[in-house]
Amino acid sequence: MKYGIERKSDSESLKKKLSIKVNESNLTGLRELGGKLKTIQRDAFRKKFGNLLELLEVEVQVPVLTALA
Repeated sequence: MKYGIERKSDSESLKKKLSIKVNESNLTGLRELGGKLKTIQRDAFRKKFGNLLELLEVEVQVPVLTALA
């Protein structure tokens, strides 16, 4: 019995290219606002949103991310 399911080989799936669109935003203003938070405000923000403010400080290299994808 044959079924209508076709299985692609691993090499065929590796040949597919993913298209990644990257939008580089200017986060300077957001970083400045985060820097102006007082300790109590920063702690309250961290309690509610986790380490979201720390992610603003991470330098992202777009070509590296594209290469890894």
